[in-house]
Amino acid sequence: MEKIKKGDIVGRKSYGKDIMFSVKNIINTPKGTIVILRGVIDRIEADSYIDDLEKIDKTYIKNKMKYFEERIDRKAMEIKKYRNDIENKRVAEKILTGKILHLDGDSCLDNKNSH
Repeated sequence: MEKIKKGDIVGRKSYGKDIMFSVKNIINTPKGTIVILRGVIDRIEADSYIDDLEKIDKTYIKNKMKYFEERIDRKAMEIKKYRNDIENKRVAEKILTGKILHLDGDSCLDNKNSH
């Protein structure tokens, strides 16, 4: 097993390496070496015994980051489309419901008020 050092990208074996972590700090204790971890993609901080960690292959990291960026791009496009749809609906509502009845020059109303 390759030695794990500060800055390495690792995953916790006991969790199926579901989250990629960057090694933030390594602490030697009487019970074993504990590693402080910070999520690479997820906003999380955790600790783990060093024996539960495994370095993650650089190709896997690259693919995972590409997938994550694609998800962000898709979500951004969905939000942009949603905002455009909302704006288009607002414009349409303004056009469709923007009817104004102008009564200033109606002589019938003038006569009713004078009675």
